[in-house]
Amino acid sequence: SVRRDRALQVPSGARASLSSRPSLSGDRTPPAPPMSPAPGSPVKSGGASPQHGGMGGDEAEEVAPDVPKRLEDVELPFPWSDEELRTAFERFDKGKDSEVRKEDLPAMLRFLGARRAPDDAMRIAESVTRYATLNFEEFVDFVGKFREFDVRLLREEFKSADADKSGQLDFDELHALLRRHGFMPTTQSTLEALRVLDRDGSGTVDICEFELLREHLRKTEGMTHSEVEKLQALYDKTISRLPAGQRELVADEAWRIVIYLGYSASVTEVRSLMPEVDEDGNDQFSFSELLRLVRQLRDLEHEKISRVAVKFGPEKLCPIAELSQALSDLGYYTKEETIEEIGASMALAKQSLDVAELSAFLRRYREAEGFTEAERQEFQSVFQRECRGEGGGLRTLDVGRVLRWFGFTRTVQQVQNLVAWIDFDSSGELEFDEFLKLMRRMHQDEARARLDVFRALENTSSHRIPVASLAAAIVMLHGVEPVAGRVQESLARVVAKLPKAPRGRLSNFAQFAKAAMTAESPSSLTRGEFETFYHHYRQLVVDEIHTNAGYSPMEVQKLKETFDGYDKDGGGTLGRSELLKMIIEYFPDATKSKAGQQDIQMALSEVDADGNGELTFNEFLRLMRKCDDARDAKELKLEIDVVRDCGMSSEEVEGFRQIFSEHVDWKGELSLETLIVLLANVVEMSRDAPEELAQMVREVHPEGRDVARFPQFLQLIQRLTRDNYLRVNDLAARAVRDQRRAAARPG
Repeated sequence: SVRRDRALQVPSGARASLSSRPSLSGDRTPPAPPMSPAPGSPVKSGGASPQHGGMGGDEAEEVAPDVPKRLEDVELPFPWSDEELRTAFERFDKGKDSEVRKEDLPAMLRFLGARRAPDDAMRIAESVTRYATLNFEEFVDFVGKFREFDVRLLREEFKSADADKSGQLDFDELHALLRRHGFMPTTQSTLEALRVLDRDGSGTVDICEFELLREHLRKTEGMTHSEVEKLQALYDKTISRLPAGQRELVADEAWRIVIYLGYSASVTEVRSLMPEVDEDGNDQFSFSELLRLVRQLRDLEHEKISRVAVKFGPEKLCPIAELSQALSDLGYYTKEETIEEIGASMALAKQSLDVAELSAFLRRYREAEGFTEAERQEFQSVFQRECRGEGGGLRTLDVGRVLRWFGFTRTVQQVQNLVAWIDFDSSGELEFDEFLKLMRRMHQDEARARLDVFRALENTSSHRIPVASLAAAIVMLHGVEPVAGRVQESLARVVAKLPKAPRGRLSNFAQFAKAAMTAESPSSLTRGEFETFYHHYRQLVVDEIHTNAGYSPMEVQKLKETFDGYDKDGGGTLGRSELLKMIIEYFPDATKSKAGQQDIQMALSEVDADGNGELTFNEFLRLMRKCDDARDAKELKLEIDVVRDCGMSSEEVEGFRQIFSEHVDWKGELSLETLIVLLANVVEMSRDAPEELAQMVREVHPEGRDVARFPQFLQLIQRLTRDNYLRVNDLAARAVRDQRRAAARPG
């Protein structure tokens, strides 16, 4: 029912409903030493600051050592102050009418750090009022009754967990009870909290210590000291990169940190949680709010794990054989080898995992970044081989080479975007840990694309993908038809159960080759079989990328069209006259200066293996790679000069880079047509505007072409904004404001 005729002011002294409970005054004085606190003695709510993980040693000294003889005699203090309750109430008073909705009460309890089932909260709310909303006095009454309910269950659960009726819980009993309360702490976080609050060093806790332990975990959000420090470092680094005056994070920036930590949450999920963690309601994240966000995401992930596990039966036991599927459903890139390795490290001897074990497995998976030890060693080896940075890390050009080595071809500006996304300290180089996280992102993005393709092509009844659709799947993933026979070879490897060793490490392949090529092919594949198929297919593609100077199959196809366009006689090589024409048109700088001529001559001599003055297609690919690498290096240096001359801030440059990278073609260029479409999204184009824009593009391009690489794109933007062309400044400013509001808006 809808509430009617009710005063909307916040009551000034709503205490009647809690007269028999501990005081809700805002006093932040620590509790007195006696274990049975006198009524009216609130629990200390300040504690150590979140950035120090609540690990201060003084807190343990504030708790008395006496243990009551009977569990029922223990009086537990009220954990929240007036200030905390009013903050929660005002945060969820969405209509600003001094009312909160019943349906928001579970979220309000989570905001306060309480963990009980939503049904419990709604049942208690019904005993407070029959209306759909509550004023502050009723909210206080609700919280008091919830606390009574929570303490009653706490006593029952503690007594149930106390097998020997000693009034004490050992570590295993304590950890299990915390999990039943929904905290989902790691073993390390429970140990750290136990060290702080176990006053006599016995390694056990009584019910009062357990209550203080819950409060401790509420303040530290169940994270360990090292986890809090790591999160603080990421927060500080992110803040240091923000525009002047912005001291907190918007949703997109908080999501970036969450992804860096290894969670699979979407930016939409982060935005949806903002009302539950945003204490001051400014639609931004302070550090304490970010800490709360990570805890909320952990809780949500635990709920997702429960939902995934229940698919396997009411006992919520996930079979080991289905673990890859379960983790994939949770949004994580998985491989059987990684699962087997983590399972071995956890000494898993069972055939299935319960929810707690699945959560522990996922934590190990994040720690390994989803890779096997052999893969991490290979990453380390390639990293050390390719790093050229002054700080011992990978620069942008180095990252591009390494990504190509592992089968991810990107333009130099796309690589710049990736480096900016992962380089939290803005050093311009990726350290190995950052590089490992980048590789995890690349594999996860690829895995999500693979899942989308599978779902698009699967039979909705059998949930299998027809073998006849595998070529279509490859086109959707790689943008080009598969090489003849490669699908069949990869499929045969699946059927013959060839080992999925890391690329280049398949030993004794000959013993499997015959079985692979003679195995009978199935008519369709399960999702797991499709993953295995693609793993084999990708290995073959990566080997080909190495052979083809780091170019992907799609790029090779485009370059072959270019090569054939100059190979007029169809002889399969570029003769001297054909080669000269190609150089003049494709590398105009080589004809404009002596230095340019020397550079192209040196490159030709290096790729022309037999020295006959002609280029085969493979030699042509090697020449293009040398020229592309030289152009990219020159482009990065030119970008620095253009940014300085245009007076652009780093934030502006990165924003323009993102726009550029999202619309660039495979050569790393924006065509005139694409530029016109981009501009038309911001301004209303006049009839003469396309030709005027074309003239501007030709003027900023060094060869007068109708395309723009990133430095020329920046120069073009500078000209447009300098002249306020077609009111582009006014309209762009409005678009930026709209985008920022959307980024900060929850949901």
